[in-house]
Amino acid sequence: MRTRNLIAVLLSIFGVFALLLVVYYLTNTPKKTDFPEVNQILKTDHVKWAANSKNLLVEYSDFQCPACRNFEEFIKKEIEASNSGGFEITKKTAFIFRHFPLYTIHPNAFESAYAAEAAGLQGKFYEMADLLFSKQDQWTKSQNSKDEFVKLAASLGLDTKKFKKDMDSKEVKDKVEADLTSGEKANINATPTFFLNGKKIEPASLEEFKKLLISL
Repeated sequence: MRTRNLIAVLLSIFGVFALLLVVYYLTNTPKKTDFPEVNQILKTDHVKWAANSKNLLVEYSDFQCPACRNFEEFIKKEIEASNSGGFEITKKTAFIFRHFPLYTIHPNAFESAYAAEAAGLQGKFYEMADLLFSKQDQWTKSQNSKDEFVKLAASLGLDTKKFKKDMDSKEVKDKVEADLTSGEKANINATPTFFLNGKKIEPASLEEFKKLLISL
């Protein structure tokens, strides 16, 4: 009996020690911020601004995410507008948009990403991206979001028959899935998430984000 009690005590002590080790590891392991695998332009990427710049800004985003829409509006107004104080950023930074659909909470996340990629096959990726964000409330509340995406494609002068076919194509779905997988490997759990020259950045405000890019 004493032997059993001793073994039980030793096992309890070992269990507590193991738990303390796990807690120590979780609380003292440095948070990874560098992701060199993200910092490369792929053939399937959509690049804008200064495409040949050494500075690479990568955004992982979800078209149904309100926070992503806010960042999009800020970028359009405070960086891409030629009369904005941040326009110089577009001359020294390459920008890449990658998909990270939060499908567990956004039912149209994948379909909207497919819509953007289908438009991209007709040379209008960023034009569709702009519309998806600006019309977010409209297609999010629609009973048939795909019909809304087709209307947006038509407004851009796209071949809607090809657009609908491309939305369901393996090429488009593989591209979105590849972006999602790369984001998961980079430990992304929210959108929008930005990487600047391979380093994950978490600015406290939109203005801080802008200042960081201006300082490059």
